Amino acid sequence: MKSSRFIWLVTTIAAIVIVAGGSWYAFSPRLAIAALSDWETAPEELLALFDRARVRAAFENQMSPQVDTYEPPYTQDVILDAMSDPRAVRMFVNEPYGEWQFAAAAGLPADFPEEEPAGPMPRIMETTDSWLFDWSGLNTIVATPSGRSEARGNSYRFERDGLSWHLVAIELTTDIR
Repeated sequence: MKSSRFIWLVTTIAAIVIVAGGSWYAFSPRLAIAALSDWETAPEELLALFDRARVRAAFENQMSPQVDTYEPPYTQDVILDAMSDPRAVRMFVNEPYGEWQFAAAAGLPADFPEEEPAGPMPRIMETTDSWLFDWSGLNTIVATPSGRSEARGNSYRFERDGLSWHLVAIELTTDIR
């Protein structure tokens, strides 16, 4: 009688651990994306969610050679500092399809509407709630938006840090130019 209770207790505990581990495995990447995209989070708190030096280095690897020739005030270091700023990283996650980031450099088109749009959100502000996660073992995941079928969006590489995930690189759809 006592041994059957013990077996039942061990089985129940094992089932709870498996369900909790499976839930963490399935849902924790979504929590990491949600935390990085939260508008209410202060920029200094966002720094705890990503490795700024590694994200900056990933951006540097995606720069076209011409960026090295830019003169002050828009030097390569200034651009990299701005792109790895917590507020910019939040925007990269919120708008993962990769066009808003470079819209300012191109300037506003002559026919840019002055009033608020009445219809759907403009393309340069397209967001997604739908993500695909590609797991590489238990320590690395790459998140990509899956809210549209015709074009891929930026990729976000996370590495596990204990039970949480830290963003370590953003792979853009466009070279930084």
